[in-house]
Order: sequence, then C-alpha cells, then structure tokens
Amino acid sequence: MQQHERQSREKGETAMINSVTIVGNMGQDLKIRYTQDGVPVANFTVAVNEDYTNKDGMKVHRVHWFKVKAFERLAEIVAEYCTKGARIGIRGQLRYSQWQDSEGYNRSLVDIRAREIELLSHKNGDDAFGEDMPIAQEDQDIPF
Repeated sequence: MQQHERQSREKGETAMINSVTIVGNMGQDLKIRYTQDGVPVANFTVAVNEDYTNKDGMKVHRVHWFKVKAFERLAEIVAEYCTKGARIGIRGQLRYSQWQDSEGYNRSLVDIRAREIELLSHKNGDDAFGEDMPIAQEDQDIPF
C-alpha cells in the first residue's frame, strides 16, 4: 500500500480506486505521434461487443467504442504489434478531460489511460499466444 493510501486509512477515509479492464478489438491501425518533449503517444479505439436479450425476448447486439491512450514504450509496442481487428486486453484508468474548442464551445472526453496492453489474437482470429509481443506495461514515472 502506498504512503498516501495508508495515511488516508489512518484518518478513517475510504480509499478510492480508478481501474478499468476491457477486452475488445482494435478499431483501426494506429500511428504514433510525439509530444513536444518527444514522448511517444498512441491514440486508438477499442470495440467491445455486448449481446443480451431485452425485456421483450429479442436478442440485442451493441458495440461500445472506447478511446484509449498509451504513452512511451507502451505506445511503441501497441503500434508495432496491434493492427485493426486484433483482439486486445487493456488495463488502465479512466481519465476525464475538459477544454474549449476553437469556436468557444466547452468540450469533454472520458478515455482510458492504458497501463497494460496484451495482444490476445490477430485480426484473422489466430491466437496470439506464443507471439513475441510482451505484455506491455507503462512506466510509472510519466511527468503528466
């Protein structure tokens, strides 16, 4: 347990958790961009399917699209190994951003800040087990 979590518990405060795990398919091939400081960044989407039967007994299929952001070596690894349609597992945190666009409108976005990415299968459905892609984890010392 980290120091600030111990201090919070000692004060009787409840620990808060921001953790998310999704498994889905890559929405597109991605390209890395770089920050002004040269930090690699990969932005991509992951489609997660949901199938259920509604109250009328009809089968429903929905696709949920999640925006994901990866940094540093994790961004480079996902760009090298993961292509559109590949099945991947993502572990990370939800991040909320607010900004004002060029027309003065307030905008907001919730995305997933990837901390760990695992390639589960290729686009054609072949299992990725035994492949050379490491289970990629983000370094914890990112300055932002």
